[in-house]
Parts: sequence; C-alpha cells; structure tokens
Amino acid sequence: ILRRVPGLEVMQTTGADFNVSVRGDNQLLANKVLVLVDGRSIYVDAQGNVNWKAIPITLPEIKRIEVLKGPASAVYGFNAFDGVINIITKSPEEMKGTTLQFGGGGLGTISSAAVHAGTIGKFGYRLSLGRDQTNQWRDRDSLAFRSHKFNAHTEYSFSDDSKVLVSGGLVDVNRFDQITELSYSAITPVQGYANVAYERPNFFIRSWWMGFNDTTTIGANPLLSNIMRFTDRDTQSFIVTRSNTYNAEIQHAVELWDANRFTYGANYRHISLSSNFISQFSTENRMGLYVQDEWKALHHLTIVAGLRYDMD
Repeated sequence: ILRRVPGLEVMQTTGADFNVSVRGDNQLLANKVLVLVDGRSIYVDAQGNVNWKAIPITLPEIKRIEVLKGPASAVYGFNAFDGVINIITKSPEEMKGTTLQFGGGGLGTISSAAVHAGTIGKFGYRLSLGRDQTNQWRDRDSLAFRSHKFNAHTEYSFSDDSKVLVSGGLVDVNRFDQITELSYSAITPVQGYANVAYERPNFFIRSWWMGFNDTTTIGANPLLSNIMRFTDRDTQSFIVTRSNTYNAEIQHAVELWDANRFTYGANYRHISLSSNFISQFSTENRMGLYVQDEWKALHHLTIVAGLRYDMD
C-alpha cells in the first residue's frame, strides 16, 4: 500500500524485513518515521525501529492511512524527523458482521485474517485473528517469516461526540529474518499492547503499554563471517531482550476566536530494558510538552507555529 504513495520509499531486504522512509533517507533499521495506529505509537523503543510485519492489526481492519511527508519533530516528537504515518482502523459499526480474508503468492506467501465486529446499544466491539507467513529468498523451502495476531477493540459512546476506548492485542512471531550491514539475525519477537483512551471534540487523554520480548540468534553478515563474531560476555551468540514502554498523554484545544485555535498538551513515557547484551537493567524517562497556535489569515490559508520539548 505504501509503495503507491509518491515520496515514500519501501525497501525490502529479506522475505520478512521492510524499511520505510521519505524522500531519499531510507536505510537498514530505518527509525526516522513515526508510525501510529489510531494515534498510538508502535515504535519499538528497545530496538529503535518499527517491525512492519508485526503491526498488531490485520489488513481488513484498516480504514485509511494518513501520511505526512517532511520533518515534523517539533509537533510529533523525535522520531518524526522524516514524517508521520498514521494507520486508522475501522470502527465496530463500520465492520459490523464477520469478515474473512485469505490470500497467497510466491515464495510460500500466505496472508489470512478473520474479523468479527458488532454493536450492542452504545457499546461496540471488534475482534480479529490473523496469520501471515513467507519463505526465504536465499532458500525458497525455508521459512523467513510467520506471525500470529490477535486484537480486541471495544468502545463505549457517552454521546454522539464522546467515547471511551479500550483495546489490546498480541503479535507472536516465531520467525523473522533481519539483516544489517554487519549482521544477519533470526529474531522471534513477541509484541503485546494495551490501550485506554477517552476522546471528545478538542480533548483526548490516552494511556498505553507496549511489551516487547525477543530471542535473537545473531551471526555476522556472510561476507564478514570469517573475521567477525557477535557474542555476549559469556560467548553466547544469542540475544534475550525484554522491554516495556508505558505512555500517558493528554491534549486540549481551545477556539479563542473564529480564526484562532490554541492547542496544548503533555506526555510522559517510561521505558525499561533488560538484555544479556547490555551491562545492566536500563530505564529511561521522557517528558514532552506541546504548544501550538493556529490561525487563518485568509479563508484558505492556515499558519501553524509549534514548540515541543522532550526531556530524558
């Protein structure tokens, strides 16, 4: 889908690994595009990138994808240097009923999804299951990627323009080939999340958790395998990583005059990481403040000034 957007670059290096960037800034383990699902970041802080094949939703659930190309860190944070991609899902009302999808292709590619959604009065729900897999480029009989996905989304409408949302999901990947300039890795990441939010016009408050667990078998790039080896302090060539990210954010907008809109907000993020490839248990705390003043100088001209401050 993203390959069709002018200015976006999609680079695939293995049967599993994709990197996405904007206007000539792509690289292995690309980390300069902020990727959101319904406004919630799916950036893996422990790895510093996005595992595109492990996004915790299935294809039929996607309603639209908003793309902002160009530097946006002043408004959206540090890893929006190249732009922002926001994947917006369908509401339970829009997906009411049962949807089944199955597809296949070359290199043993299989993509499947089952979604059931409905509403009961002011309460709506959407449940989905998915499985994707594909084989390696270098060995077409060996698996390059396989994932199992589960996602649950619920919402309750207090009125026509205010609602509370609760969602959660899990992506279990038992094979993921990943390559960098120096190494070739077989990773098995498990990503889980939980999200709670309240939304109404000009105001939202959101809190979410994302967990990332991974066991990686790592080896040198075949071109360098005779002169290089990756090990921990016990000479083990595998990495065990455990990470948790907790985030809370709030935003409010005020219509001061007919042509002026003032928006302000704040967010706090706590990240923890443990791994046999680092010296000790690591934590990080980030605080962000956001202020934006927007006014319309003419009927079709909008001027935006923004300031964001992040503190580690």
